[in-house]
Amino acid sequence: MKVIHWTPKENKNQILENGILISDTWISCSILTPFKNLNRWWLDFLLNDKEYVGIIFELEDNDFPLVHSHWCIDTHTEYDEDYEVVSKKRFSLNEILSHNPKSVFTDLKKLKRDYEETIIWRIGNTIDDSNYLDNEGTYQLDDKEIIASGLKLIKSNPRKAEKEFFDNPDFMEFVFEDYEVLLFKNIEPNRIEKVIKANTTYSYNDLINEIKTKYNKI
Repeated sequence: MKVIHWTPKENKNQILENGILISDTWISCSILTPFKNLNRWWLDFLLNDKEYVGIIFELEDNDFPLVHSHWCIDTHTEYDEDYEVVSKKRFSLNEILSHNPKSVFTDLKKLKRDYEETIIWRIGNTIDDSNYLDNEGTYQLDDKEIIASGLKLIKSNPRKAEKEFFDNPDFMEFVFEDYEVLLFKNIEPNRIEKVIKANTTYSYNDLINEIKTKYNKI
């Protein structure tokens, strides 16, 4: 599973020489996909005027445990009465575990399974969400039932599943647009596979193809 870390272009040479240092960057990445709009979602969302480059590398066993979730908050900030920052610190992995244990993954297999189930859950939720909500907007069905609904569509109509969901950049952005991977260890420079410019079209199909192949065999 490959990930991409966006950083200001001015950091490029330093990163190529020393790697991505957790103390300097608080490593925040996103899982690389076949879709340019999703790969650079955070870059577009931040609307930063600086020129950025994307650092691409493969996740390894030693990178775990790590966090994968939407809108990861990796810092705690304290303010004074004038709303000026008094102190700011990064949450430790133990603090994240105590607040949001479902976002912490201990190995690649579990992370891939969660990524896959997130897609299938959203497919199930999308094809017929009218039956899932009560009058107060609360889900009537649990996650297993919603996933079962998504699986039913994938198995019964794989072409529709691929065209409307797996290969649809707008749908995949809807699913993962605000997801992040938070790492807690340095990334050595020899692990960097590619550095891309912000406007480069660079896709990674292996992960999605792996998921599609799995269900095509069922």
